[in-house]
Amino acid sequence: MKNLMFLSTEPYSGKTGLVLNLIKELRQRGREAVYFKPVGNLPASLNTTICDKAALYAKEALDLEASVGDLCPLVLTSSETIDRLRGEDRDAPARIKDAFVKVSASGAPVVIEGSGHINDGRLHRASAPELIGELEAGAVLVVKLDNNFELVDDILVARDSFGDRLAGVIFNWVRPAQMQVLEEAVVPFLDREGIPSFGIMPRDASLLAVSVDTLARSLGGRYLCGKEHGDNKVETFMVGAMGQEQALRFFRHKARKAVITGGDRADVQLAALETPTSCLVLTGNYLPPPAVLSVAEQKGVPVMLVEVDTLTAVERTESLIGQTRVHEQVKLDQIGERMREHLDLDRLCAVFD
Repeated sequence: MKNLMFLSTEPYSGKTGLVLNLIKELRQRGREAVYFKPVGNLPASLNTTICDKAALYAKEALDLEASVGDLCPLVLTSSETIDRLRGEDRDAPARIKDAFVKVSASGAPVVIEGSGHINDGRLHRASAPELIGELEAGAVLVVKLDNNFELVDDILVARDSFGDRLAGVIFNWVRPAQMQVLEEAVVPFLDREGIPSFGIMPRDASLLAVSVDTLARSLGGRYLCGKEHGDNKVETFMVGAMGQEQALRFFRHKARKAVITGGDRADVQLAALETPTSCLVLTGNYLPPPAVLSVAEQKGVPVMLVEVDTLTAVERTESLIGQTRVHEQVKLDQIGERMREHLDLDRLCAVFD
């Protein structure tokens, strides 16, 4: 197949990391390849232009010459949707086709990143089933395996939608307890159905982590100390709203955590600093006593002050942690290593032949 589109039936399945690393792998094998994302589901602002975050990151990570608008010509925003509902037809398929012609002008294989869900863009006549033939692409379904095996239905429905264009499946985020059933039952069943598997990627909790700097930007936090440790990784968070003794027992259960508590709760803050903690997030815009900052500096734990209340800080932190965002170079490299270990890259790269 000339081009290959990576799709999923749910967001945060790991497509971006797979796509960018596959392009790098093809380049290492002497085959130039380019990136394209027809429908963007991660709106961002670049100067005065709306673009897709994943496409913007791809441009930077792969040093691409094409404009971010050509790399992702349709970004699903509320205004784009409302205009379409009101009958304004901006001819999204034509915009996508024009951008694709520019991006693929060199004749190199195009690795296409699908949106969050296969059906994204259907309102604009630009869902994956509608575009895949026009883009002369095969499809790889990236299946994020969380807790059940209902995914087989999704795979079979995808096969019904894409037919011979479905090149195969990659299983991602697989827990150890799920591996045996997947290897001994699901993969053989799919083989009998004519749907090959390119490999199984095990769950890696470190990919869920975000840096303290990323958390600070999301919360609008101001560092009180420890800014030099802003690359500390946060894999989880805990809320401190109890007494000091109870807090100490509570905080010992998790490492690499952000502790969110009121800036006036010095007892909770000191308890958190007695356990493995990545950072303290102090809410309510209350400054902690100097003793807390002194201990935090000694232990290399960043302390940030945020103006929002604890509930808002928790909601924003929860939206960051627990989703596999790959827009950090260290995560991108880590995914590349896992791909080389767990995927049949020879077979995957051969799809382009």
